[in-house]
Amino acid sequence: MGPRATRVKKKGRRGNPNLRLRMGLIAVLSILVLLVTSGRLVSIQGMDSMKLAEKALSNRLVTKTLPAARGQILASDGTVLADSVSRYQVVVDQQNVAQYKIDGELVGAWGAAEALAEPLDTDPGLLYPKLVGDKRWNPVAKGLTSETWRAVKELNILGVSAEEYAVRSYPSGAVAGNLVGFLSSDGQPQAGLELAYNEQLSGRDGQQQYERGARGEIIPLGDNNTRNAVDGKGLQTTIDPALQYYAQQAIEEQRKKHEAESASIVIKDIKTGEILTAADAPSVDPNSPGKVDGPDRGSRIFTDVFEPGSTAKMVTAAALLDQGLVTPEQEFTVPDKWKAPNEEEFRDSHPHPDEKLTFAGILAESSNTGTILAGNALSEAQRYSYMKKFGFGSTTGIGFPAETAGILHPYKEWDGRTKYTVMFGQGVAANALQTTDVIATIANGGVHVPSTLIDGTVSPSGKTIPNPAGETDRVISKKAADQTLAMLEGVVAEGTGKSAQVSGYRVAGKTGTAQAPAAEGGGYDGYTASFVGVLPAEDPQIAISVTLQRPRNGYYGGSAAAPVFSDVAGFTMRHLKIPPSTADPQLPAREWK
Repeated sequence: MGPRATRVKKKGRRGNPNLRLRMGLIAVLSILVLLVTSGRLVSIQGMDSMKLAEKALSNRLVTKTLPAARGQILASDGTVLADSVSRYQVVVDQQNVAQYKIDGELVGAWGAAEALAEPLDTDPGLLYPKLVGDKRWNPVAKGLTSETWRAVKELNILGVSAEEYAVRSYPSGAVAGNLVGFLSSDGQPQAGLELAYNEQLSGRDGQQQYERGARGEIIPLGDNNTRNAVDGKGLQTTIDPALQYYAQQAIEEQRKKHEAESASIVIKDIKTGEILTAADAPSVDPNSPGKVDGPDRGSRIFTDVFEPGSTAKMVTAAALLDQGLVTPEQEFTVPDKWKAPNEEEFRDSHPHPDEKLTFAGILAESSNTGTILAGNALSEAQRYSYMKKFGFGSTTGIGFPAETAGILHPYKEWDGRTKYTVMFGQGVAANALQTTDVIATIANGGVHVPSTLIDGTVSPSGKTIPNPAGETDRVISKKAADQTLAMLEGVVAEGTGKSAQVSGYRVAGKTGTAQAPAAEGGGYDGYTASFVGVLPAEDPQIAISVTLQRPRNGYYGGSAAAPVFSDVAGFTMRHLKIPPSTADPQLPAREWK
């Protein structure tokens, strides 16, 4: 057997390991890139879709303010002094208006303009520019009543809608207009009760957010939510509208007759402290406040000060009687001029020989020199203290915007003249309400009842919530108050206040004539004429003050202010059905022999 054939094995080809590694890495990286790219693409597509959806939703979402109804301001009998009424602003979606059809025929913006012209009482040519274009919201007309908007709505013009808003209305016009105040064109309170009680009257606006369809309609199942508005609370004032109207007419007539810069009447219920009337002249109609000058748009009764003059002699008289330093029939010899130890000289309003007057006679004749002779029994500290107790130098707390406290300097700052003049109402200043409060306190047996202008608040449902009564404060004794009141009755019955008499009623009061401080440069410029009184004097119910600033045609309180007091007081008694006086007064003697 021959030798075995030998198989020769071929040696296999061996791959390059570096090459295989590179190829593997490339493959892995390719897969990773594919996975990452695919995932990122999905992520980007998802994010873009979300953003697009959010943008589309934001384009469809409409946020609308739901305005709160502003509270009413009412007179004491419910007469509306201030109210809010609905008005409408017509707006359009110009893109939808372009699709407007009439009987199937496309008439677009011009057809809409022609249709809207009649209810909006305007020319189509003026409306057309507001209707044509591609704006999704464009205002067309504002201030429409509900009747006008209803007529527009009945046209069924595609893309035409309205936004409701409220405007302030003053149905009683100028009656108590200076008290009520007014709003600016953008709804901001500018004066009076509108400003003082703005937070209460305003309420809180709500908000509605809804998803809008292509034609502007609300998508019922869309992304909608609403926060309801909270309506404001109303105010029930103490103002009697009939008295307010009568007093405003009377004081404006007297202002014109005596050519005065301004004038006012305050009527206060002595027992309750309610201000029944606060009449300013000139007056303002809050519906058109721009028709009067700025200073005439508020109420000078609360914001302006003047030297009370002889009406302040009531305080000196009450203080002396309260301290037991004089009696009503105490005798004085009264000269027309008197010189103080510090050489300051004082005089009465007119020259006269020495007069034998009682203390009651000094008040009845409104003698400056006599008041000083009697008042010297009071220390300077006592003079200051009683003026402070009667309300000078402090606000009344009634809460009217910019109410002044008046001017009453500490007695240690009084100069050699002021320490005497304060006893007859010079060197001190007050507002009309403060002077009314003085005589009301005396007539109330010496007890001060805080003045109030707001009787209560009115809820949106119409329920009235009375305000709590203020705290009373005894200022002088009842004996001193009764004695002072009897002396003040003598002023009207026999003295300088005769023109204030009211047929059938006993009246107690005091005239006042004082120099008016100049507006600029110091010194004085003109006079202030005033009268304050109460009636019926035997059981006082009503206090009334009359003030005329800088009258140029007669400036004494007895001739310029007292007659209009008589007129308004007589009407007040009849209106409030207060019975006439029946008993005759027992007046202290005015003179002695």
